[in-house]
Amino acid sequence: MPGEKSRGEIGEIRTQLNALSASGSRPEAAAAKKELFKKVINCMTIGIDMSSLFMLVMTAGMSNAEDVVLKKMLYLFICTYAQSNPDLTLLTINLLNKDCKDQDPTIRGLALRSLCSLRVANLIEYIVSPVSLALQDRNPYVRRTAVLGVLKIYNLDAAAVRNAGMLEDLHDMLQKDPDAQVVANCMSVLLETDSGQSLVTRALVISLLNRIKEFSEWAQCQVLEFASHYRPSDEQEVYDFMNVLDDRLSHSNSAVVMATVKMFLHYTLSMPATHQQVLERIKDPLMTLLSRDNFETAYAVLCHFHLIAQRAPIIFSQIYTTFYCRINEPSYIKHLKLDILAAIADETNAYDIATELTEYVNDIDEKLARKAIRTVGKIALEVQDVPGLVERLLGFLDIGKDFVTAETIVQVKDLARKYPDIAEVCVGSISNISLEDVEEPEARAAFIWILGEHGQGIQDAPYLLEACAQGFTNEEDQVQLALLSAAMKLFFKRPPECQQLLGVTLAAASAESSQDVHDRALLYYRLLHHNLQEAKRIVASPAPAITRFAEEQSPEQRDHIFDELNTLAVIYRKPSSSFTNAVPAHKEEEDEGLISIGGGSGGAVAAAAPAPVTAPAAAVDEGSSLLSHDEQQEAFFADPTSNGTPPAAQTPSPSPAAPAMDLLGLDDLLGGTSLAPPPAAQPQQPPAPPPLQLRPQPQLSPQVFQQKWGTLTNMAKFQHRLSASAMAFVEANKHQDFCKKVTAANIAVMASGGAPPTYRFYFHSQRADRETRILTESIVDKNTSTMQIIVKADDTDSPEQFQRLYQSVLDTL
Repeated sequence: MPGEKSRGEIGEIRTQLNALSASGSRPEAAAAKKELFKKVINCMTIGIDMSSLFMLVMTAGMSNAEDVVLKKMLYLFICTYAQSNPDLTLLTINLLNKDCKDQDPTIRGLALRSLCSLRVANLIEYIVSPVSLALQDRNPYVRRTAVLGVLKIYNLDAAAVRNAGMLEDLHDMLQKDPDAQVVANCMSVLLETDSGQSLVTRALVISLLNRIKEFSEWAQCQVLEFASHYRPSDEQEVYDFMNVLDDRLSHSNSAVVMATVKMFLHYTLSMPATHQQVLERIKDPLMTLLSRDNFETAYAVLCHFHLIAQRAPIIFSQIYTTFYCRINEPSYIKHLKLDILAAIADETNAYDIATELTEYVNDIDEKLARKAIRTVGKIALEVQDVPGLVERLLGFLDIGKDFVTAETIVQVKDLARKYPDIAEVCVGSISNISLEDVEEPEARAAFIWILGEHGQGIQDAPYLLEACAQGFTNEEDQVQLALLSAAMKLFFKRPPECQQLLGVTLAAASAESSQDVHDRALLYYRLLHHNLQEAKRIVASPAPAITRFAEEQSPEQRDHIFDELNTLAVIYRKPSSSFTNAVPAHKEEEDEGLISIGGGSGGAVAAAAPAPVTAPAAAVDEGSSLLSHDEQQEAFFADPTSNGTPPAAQTPSPSPAAPAMDLLGLDDLLGGTSLAPPPAAQPQQPPAPPPLQLRPQPQLSPQVFQQKWGTLTNMAKFQHRLSASAMAFVEANKHQDFCKKVTAANIAVMASGGAPPTYRFYFHSQRADRETRILTESIVDKNTSTMQIIVKADDTDSPEQFQRLYQSVLDTL
């Protein structure tokens, strides 16, 4: 019985503690106390609650005040059970305060650290005074502990720290303290607090960099990260800083090297010629880090190589052999090296790289072989003029492995989309493949797309698709959609051969349970019945050449990641705002639900709006209708008749035109049942309303906004799904990027804020053709990537017109 065993152990320890407490401070009792305390700590470690022994442990530990080891275990016991026993913890304050004045600096530091680790808010008043005294202690160990204690108190009660003037003391110590670790601790604490925003000054940066060799390796990384946020006043200052830090590039610690690299690159961004020289200078230190046997470090360095190579591929184009895979490397290193090879490939090395990748296609590791094929395809897309690259890719079709053929077909499809002029070569190689031999859905969809897009050059294309159409119901959704499109396109190129194929495909698709497949089949059928020439123009028009694929990372996103060099953003290949919470953990509760109006600290009004609101900042009335939207919103979106659209925006859809032809007997192929709706009179469509024009820089005070929001009745409610890039805009830079985009459309920001996963935005605008005011509330749910919007206006037609304008703005993010 674990419970009975635990109770038995606690009873035995209690008896021993009583006996040792009565023995006093005799030397022979000290050793017994240490062993007993070790037993108590062991029980705590395995999860046994020892809080019932609190007073006995205190009594036994206090009798041997000079024993440092015993004190360490006593302090650990006190800190562990302080929060669950705040009343008993109060009894330990005198002991800890007394030890904070001990002659031994080790005991002073241990006592101070334990005192600050109690984490009991009611005891803050007893902690502030010892910490303030310890900041002036003559021993550096005590000062280091006291500096970190300031941060612990700040997380519990920031006002107590400010009132005691501790932050000002840390500012002084940051510049004057002789101990480097104390200075590093001061810098870390100040950066964690609000006062750290104004730390980056020229005098402080110069002071820290001049004594950087005195810091520990961890502290050096902190100093370099801190200094990277400073902007030098001129080029000479940049050179001075780089000369001071040049030897850090050859440091044995990889973190110090990477922090120095970040500083060099950021300092020279506005100096193109120097930036190019810096890229050349950092190449050798990074290559040295790669030569070490630590694969985890190598992976982090390679991620930075990949990011830098995307910005300046020519720097590494001559050392491309360095990124060839080695047999002893783990798969994650090999895959990353292939990405780098694709990034640095150019006319001078593309063929050699493709030749090396050809060897990897035969590797026993299937994932690596697939990655190698995708990399050859990517190189062929980027460096199209190099002869032999396409032939290398098409040569993979002769290997005879199913997964190699599947991956190759997908890459050939992308090549044909981007370079239609080489499509004939690609189609000729693929025409000999049987569709039955291609089993992977993505590859089947790609093969079918080629047959539909370039079927006029493949003699058996209609018959290959016909065989696939017979098993339509067994295909995946993406294959069914590709087959529908291919049948339509091929029908307009080879009508007699594809009439039956199209009929069979439309009939099978119209009976599918997948809504996408079913709706596309109805769309194609109604297009054909409405107007054959219009259907051909819509479906079979020559497709423009692809210039950039959606899967590729945008240059703007790469620049954003480059700004966060030497962080996890480089490893994850996405901005930190997409995977971190910008609000510190100790501030989440106090910040939750707060909205700043008129450019307060929680919002982005001051930075985003071209003309800031002239009224002073005002607190939001929690009882006002501005924030009591939840009940109204839930009622609206729960209403099955609303369909997420305001009544004013719900218009009946026009009936389709009556069929004008039988389309070569298509209805017979569908079993005599027409998919077209019964004939109905075509209503005359009203002319499209002109786009809504808004006045630039509208002015509105928060008080008027509150008043109008509670009285306006003309409204539109709708929901909009945000793309990944739109969510990045919302979360980045404290919402400032999103607010700037909205402001560019003459929609002014009234308030913004909130805490993840919910963000709130309030906007106002004014029509250019009249005095109508338009107020908007937008609530973003990060978990579902949706924005729920309420629009209110002075007249009835503005909400619907503003809805279209606002959705177009969101779609451009």
